[in-house]
Amino acid sequence: MTHTPGADKHTTPYTSPATAPTEHSSHPQPPISERTQALPAPALPDAVDTLVIGGGTGGATLTAVLSALSEQTVLLVEAGPDYGPAQDGNWPADVLDARSIPLSHDYAIAQPATSGKGILDLPRARVLGGCSSHNGCTASIGAAQDYDEWAALGNPGWDAHSVLPLLEWVRDRFRVRRYSVDELTEPQRAFVAAGTAVGLPFADDLDDIGAAEGIGPMPVNIVDGYRYNAAFAFLDAVRDHANLTIAGSTALERIEVQDGRATGAWLMQGEDRHYVRAERIVLAAGAYHSPALLLRSGIGPAEELEGLGVDVVAHAPGVGKHLLDHSCVQLDFHGRSGLVEDLAALSWNPDEQTVGRQRSSRCDEGPYDLHVFMVAGANSGHPGLPPITLYGGAMRARSEGTVTLPADLDASRPVVHHRYGTDPEGYDRQVLSEALDLLRSMTAVPELAAVLGEPAPREHDPLDNIVNYCHPAGSCKMGPASDPMAVVDARGAVHAVEGLFVADASIMPAITRGNINLPTAMIGAKVALGLLGRSPADIIAALPLTEPATASILETSK
Repeated sequence: MTHTPGADKHTTPYTSPATAPTEHSSHPQPPISERTQALPAPALPDAVDTLVIGGGTGGATLTAVLSALSEQTVLLVEAGPDYGPAQDGNWPADVLDARSIPLSHDYAIAQPATSGKGILDLPRARVLGGCSSHNGCTASIGAAQDYDEWAALGNPGWDAHSVLPLLEWVRDRFRVRRYSVDELTEPQRAFVAAGTAVGLPFADDLDDIGAAEGIGPMPVNIVDGYRYNAAFAFLDAVRDHANLTIAGSTALERIEVQDGRATGAWLMQGEDRHYVRAERIVLAAGAYHSPALLLRSGIGPAEELEGLGVDVVAHAPGVGKHLLDHSCVQLDFHGRSGLVEDLAALSWNPDEQTVGRQRSSRCDEGPYDLHVFMVAGANSGHPGLPPITLYGGAMRARSEGTVTLPADLDASRPVVHHRYGTDPEGYDRQVLSEALDLLRSMTAVPELAAVLGEPAPREHDPLDNIVNYCHPAGSCKMGPASDPMAVVDARGAVHAVEGLFVADASIMPAITRGNINLPTAMIGAKVALGLLGRSPADIIAALPLTEPATASILETSK
């Protein structure tokens, strides 16, 4: 998952003695003086063949493919810092440490909590590698039916058979591994035992594209205890290429469009403004910021833009619509006496290790549409919270939200409303209700009950406070020109503007039934291959696996 979900973890903001929350997020931000290892922003070229906006999973993968398979010049810009190659040891330790979710580079967006009280933080990472640099490291390619659905919606070449080689390649590049049973902590072992006791089969491979229901250890992109992010997996292999410039701490102001074609972009490095010409521009800023940047550039629903005083460059009614996510419900527990101390004493204590999958009564296709999992750790990054939370997720959630610009256009964050649990058929709430039933049956199993301890008090019924799974997608939907709400075509090309592409989770026409980091990397690779007219076999041969950096990174990073 992208970040430990849970509105209850954020609806009552706390204030650290050392630092206060920002106005947009309840997460405390560390002093800037603690972030001293980033590379300086480089001088920007006047012109490039391809300008990539966003160095998260999609942008990092796309950039690596373009640089590895062509001599075309590529400029990758990322609003957050770039800490350089993994082996240089400059990355902050909390970003690397896979035992918990780091907050040092969180750029959270807030929306009202579904309970109607407080706020719900929607975490995003502002650092090279994007959310792969602060997520829970769970790696899932989803189910074959997910991609076959994409193709059936008018996107040729996105069926499971066509994308599987790239999914396997990105999984290998991320060094995905599976926990063995003897690596599981006491709570996680009890969670699996409870799942099998109530009828879920034990599964030792939950990342097979044909996997069915079951419970077992998670596949993860963790190497020697550290979070192996997209910058390590893809960009480190091409950093020394002469055709590539990586510019951290560089943000997009707006895209320039002339006569219906994107011709360049205005970029900001601190207070300095630069214009870079580009033959093509690829947005990979994520499901919140890719649509927001299109809107800021005058590309979106004309009436909406006019109401904000933004000059309309191209009418594209689907920009910022069709926002998807896996919605969640949660149950919190205090843990047995001494559990926190026992977990803290472990040298290796990741707080997420296992997951269960099941078909709901509303699952009309595919192998499963419901997730259950546990977060249990002494170092969760959320002080004062119960040490154990059980989650149930709707993995084919149908509720659709929006991304819009704020009325104050000088504000940097877009306005996001997921509208969790509002689909008119009531599918999401039914699946989440069944997830709660499954979790409650598991908590009655003695082995798990002994670990959970007493339930933490709750202000709201879980179904009245649906929370985020932190997997936003779909807000620049891929589809044919005949679909008025489709923003891009099957190549990732924006229908309304030539020379402009999108290559991140925002183009998903339907969300995959798993964590979306690996599918997003596949999207970046596939769009890049399409731009070059190359095949998956070409990039698999061009970027063979090398030995990853070792745990010494954790020891040398600050």
